[in-house]
This record gives sequence, structure tokens and C-alpha cells, in this order.
Amino acid sequence: MFNTDIIHFLQQFDFPVLYWFMVFISILGTTPIILTIVLGITFGIDFKKGLVLVNIIAWTALLTTTLKHQVDFPRPLDIDQSINSNYFQATDTDISALLPQSFFESFSAELLNQTRNDNSDHYGFPSGHAAIQVALWMGLVFLFKKRWIAILGIVIVVLTLISRMYIGHHFLGDVLGGAALGLIVSFLLILLVRKSKYLHEISHQFTSFSILWVPAILIPFVNYIPLWILGSMVGLNVSAVLIILQKNFPVFHVILWKRVLSALIALFLILASVYLNMQIDYSASPFLELLIISVINFIVIIGAVSISNRLNLIRFRF
Repeated sequence: MFNTDIIHFLQQFDFPVLYWFMVFISILGTTPIILTIVLGITFGIDFKKGLVLVNIIAWTALLTTTLKHQVDFPRPLDIDQSINSNYFQATDTDISALLPQSFFESFSAELLNQTRNDNSDHYGFPSGHAAIQVALWMGLVFLFKKRWIAILGIVIVVLTLISRMYIGHHFLGDVLGGAALGLIVSFLLILLVRKSKYLHEISHQFTSFSILWVPAILIPFVNYIPLWILGSMVGLNVSAVLIILQKNFPVFHVILWKRVLSALIALFLILASVYLNMQIDYSASPFLELLIISVINFIVIIGAVSISNRLNLIRFRF
């Protein structure tokens, strides 16, 4: 699973249209696209279901990023010069002779020693694109229960796994590991939503809000996880709880352009906050950094909902 044989097999079918199609499929799993989809649903279609989807994606992204840093496996392009890529920079030194020979064999200590001491970030395992796409479509199928969503999700997930190998950015083991992680995270959170009856409760209490407060269990581990993801999740969830307890869930307007405008307002403010979050660095005090990021996101979500409410783009259930 950690050699380049399957990548070379896929690349033997290389021609420009296929290559750029695979690049397009990979782009569908990038942060801006995923945020647009998730926030569009949350702030333009169904706030209640959207919060579940946001948390599924955030948990998956957080655990994927943490694992990438802890495992620190190389990418195919870091090892094999013969891989074709117009999209990423291949290695200057070919060490493909050190790749595992058998299917279930992992990287040797010699190979890892070379890649981990070359002053470059690799973070190949697990594939974030694979994890996020699996989690996204698992969440969508669970929340909306549409056959066409399941079919489209299967197609996009399979194409994503292939595309990440085709363009030489991941090994088979990376994409399978990412897919497994996305599957496990989404399954556990879906189970939590079902057990808490979050989607069906009319009057919410501590247990039904489980999916919104459970990220707090990660706060003691701030030294080991990406704070901008955790802070974004905590800020969004706290603001959502406050909105729900004060006014109940917002209902979006029946007119399409008003739904789109509400989603665009939230998307613009949240993307701005994501950029700001990633610029904050209080490495001497991670708890302070987490607090600041959480407060920024709290203000952004409250602001987005307030603006939409003042513009009569949403109303609240009574």
C-alpha cells in the first residue's frame, strides 16, 4: 500500500483532459470548496442539520491534521522522481529503491529517517481529501436521506481516492487510511446525534446538545492539536447554543436569492475569520490562543445570524 506501483499504473493512461479532470476532482476536496458546501447548507438551507455537518467535517479535519503531524509519512513525490506531475514539485533525490516491496509492508526506518530530516513538511498519511469527502457525504446521506446524494457521494469519493494517487500526491495506504478515518468519525458522530435525539427534540437540553458541547473534551490537549480548527468549532457551537436557547433555530426564507444571500454573508464572514484564525500565534499560551480564536468565531456567527435577521432573510421558530 506504500509503494508507487499503482500510481505508475494509473499514470500510464495519462492525457491532458484526464489529468485536469483529476485535478478538478482533487480541488473539490479543498478547504474553500468544502466550507462553501457546508456553510451554504448551514446558513441557507437547514441550520439544525448544518450544525451536525459542520461538526462532522471539523472533527474529521482536526483528527486528520493531528495524525498527519504525528505520523509524518512522506508523499510519493517526495520519494520517486519518475512520477509525472505538473501540479506538484517532485523530489530532487530519488530514493524509490527504499520503498516497501510487499503490499502490507510499511516504510523502512532508513527511508523515514531521510524524509523526516530534510527540512520539508510531508504529512502524507492519512489523506485529508479522502477523509473529508467520506465524512461529508456520509453526513449528507444521513441528514437528507436522498438516493441521488448517496450515488453522487460514492462517485465523488471513489474519484477522489483515484485522483489523489493519479496526481502523485498520495499512496494507496494514505487514501485508504483517510477514507477509514472519515468513515469512523462520521459514524461515531452520527451515532451520537441519534442517541441524543438532537434532530427530533423540540425543547433542547444538555443531552440533546451533545454534539455541540463534546468538542470541549479536547481543550486539555491544546498542545497537540490544531487550535484554529478546535477554536473555530468551539466558537461556532457556543454561538449556536446561545442562538437556539434564546430564539430557537432560524428558518430561512422561501425565496431562493434570500437564502443565497444569507449563506454568502455567513461564508464571507467565516472565511475572513478562518484567515484571521490562522494568523494568530500565541505559542507561549495555547489556551489564550484557543480563547481568542473561539471568541472571534463566536462573534462572527452571532453577527452573521443577526445581519440575516435584520435583512429579513431568516426568522425564528416559536
